[in-house]
Amino acid sequence: MADRAQFVAEVERLVASHTLHSSESLCKLLRYLAKQAMEHPGVPVKEYQIATEVFGRQTNFDPQLDSMVRVQVGRLRSKLSEYYSGEGTNDATGVEIPKGSYAVAIHDRATSSSNNGHVDTLHNGATEQPMLPRNWVIATVGLSVLFVIAAALAVHFYMARRADPPSPAGDRHAA
Repeated sequence: MADRAQFVAEVERLVASHTLHSSESLCKLLRYLAKQAMEHPGVPVKEYQIATEVFGRQTNFDPQLDSMVRVQVGRLRSKLSEYYSGEGTNDATGVEIPKGSYAVAIHDRATSSSNNGHVDTLHNGATEQPMLPRNWVIATVGLSVLFVIAAALAVHFYMARRADPPSPAGDRHAA
């Protein structure tokens, strides 16, 4: 319960900060994402859900056609970064929204700075899986396909050679 209280206190500190104070929509978004993280730990928040419940978009909202949620979350990430590099420099804990998700995470800033820049996040029960960089995935798949093709060709040529009986050395086709 202390972690929950600390999380709420940090979110409220952010909302009251000079950095976020002037943006009602970003404060509303941050509070909503924090509430979802506390009430539904480990359950990802969907872009459609944010659009309809936070920003009042109609039920026919299509995240593929309207990037409003992604833009607003990007702005919120920037404001959080601005806050922690300015007026929140000495805060013991930090709140962030990792790229690729809408999950709010809280971390101990003293620990994260001593981990060579790696943030030790708490996702309230969600386990974070390490992701391979996209280039590595593409390279691995490509090399695997090339290996399978090379193996298939080697088997094909080996079988073709075995199927052709060797001809006697002196036997030539005469015309």
